[in-house]
Amino acid sequence: MKGILVLILAAAVGYAAYQYVYPQIADAMKFEKHKPQEEVVEAPKPEPKKEVAVVAPPKPVMEEPKPVMEAPKPAPMVEAPAPAPVMPKEGEFVPPVFDPIDVATQNWTNIPKSAFPRQVILKKDLNLQMKIGNSTASTQVKAGGSIFAVGQEGNEILVSPTDTSPMRGKVGMDDTNLKEVLTEIYDKWKVARVETLRRAHEFKLAAAERAKNAPPPTKGATASVSASNDKPARDKDGTYPLLLASMNSGQVTEIKPEAIKEWGEPQNTDGVWTVIVKYETQTMFGKFDTEAQAQIKNGRVEKWIYTGSGEEVP
Repeated sequence: MKGILVLILAAAVGYAAYQYVYPQIADAMKFEKHKPQEEVVEAPKPEPKKEVAVVAPPKPVMEEPKPVMEAPKPAPMVEAPAPAPVMPKEGEFVPPVFDPIDVATQNWTNIPKSAFPRQVILKKDLNLQMKIGNSTASTQVKAGGSIFAVGQEGNEILVSPTDTSPMRGKVGMDDTNLKEVLTEIYDKWKVARVETLRRAHEFKLAAAERAKNAPPPTKGATASVSASNDKPARDKDGTYPLLLASMNSGQVTEIKPEAIKEWGEPQNTDGVWTVIVKYETQTMFGKFDTEAQAQIKNGRVEKWIYTGSGEEVP
């Protein structure tokens, strides 16, 4: 224990001698290197100021406006020009254009009287009445039954059990099939009418061709023809051979010999003989009696015309 204390004491003395005594001896003996170096505490160098570069914010780049792609607008509807009417060739037959039946009948308000009587079908029950003195007779026609349309009053039609019965009743036109019946007849009439006009056209072309190629008449023949403007001859059966020959040759196509019901007597007006015939023809509302006349001069039928209108018969 004592030994440890002696060692500690010796170390302390040695340390004190080295710190305080030895520097003086070294200073006297000029021992520089043994001088304890004084710690030089350098003043801290001022840190260089960091230069902060102020950078101006970049100017916003103005982008050029991009073109906005608009959706293509639909092209305006341009109506195609109506095709130019095709001009018929010389000598070509041009069929007539017929009005629709509702136009021909003024929207069904003016049905021709010749369309009656006409058998139709009822679409609803109907009571018919007739006064006989002080009594009243009545009958009922069920829907689906047949009845006769005998006349028109506005949008209604007069109906009767038969085409000759005095019993009458009124019913709305749309409560019968009258429109359908007349429309069917009208469509068939248009087809027949076009065919009749076509045949008449072909006959005229053929007649013109024959006249063009016929040799010129001699003077004697001309005199003979002009002197033969006699009354047309008539057969025992009441027909006229000259008129039959005209019909059979196709000069007139609407009038058929078998359809003629009555042959008139020849009449002479201003050197022209006329013979009236009554015949049955197919019209837009069925078959009806029609009257026409043949105009004859110098032993030849020049033309056929309708007695009432004067229009040439095809």
